[in-house]
Amino acid sequence: MASSKQTKGFLFGAIAGGIIGSVTALLFAPKAGKELRHDISEGARRVQEQTVRAAGQVSDTTVRIAKQIGNQATELADTARAAAGAAVSTVKQRRAEPAESVEEVTDEVTDTFEEAAEEVFEDAKQLQTIN
Repeated sequence: MASSKQTKGFLFGAIAGGIIGSVTALLFAPKAGKELRHDISEGARRVQEQTVRAAGQVSDTTVRIAKQIGNQATELADTARAAAGAAVSTVKQRRAEPAESVEEVTDEVTDTFEEAAEEVFEDAKQLQTIN
């Protein structure tokens, strides 16, 4: 996220610097009024084109990142769903088997949930480091 803010700040700074530099160069150039106005309008047109191009690139990048985050969130949800399904399956399997002590069943279910939680946590951590 900080990278996005830095990119935006750099982009705005570059555009502002370009505008200020262009206007300063034009104002201090020894030209006639008509030529100066033409040069200023030409410089403004170039800045406008560059701004539109930069905005398009930012938009494309934002859409790409949003899709990537959505896909990763879906994968994370699928992993959590699979882990919960495995835990439920373990509980059902244990119910069908001969009776064991409550502690043994509880320990096994707890272990299954802990493994699933660790897997989901690792996936979430990878998602965070990517973005």
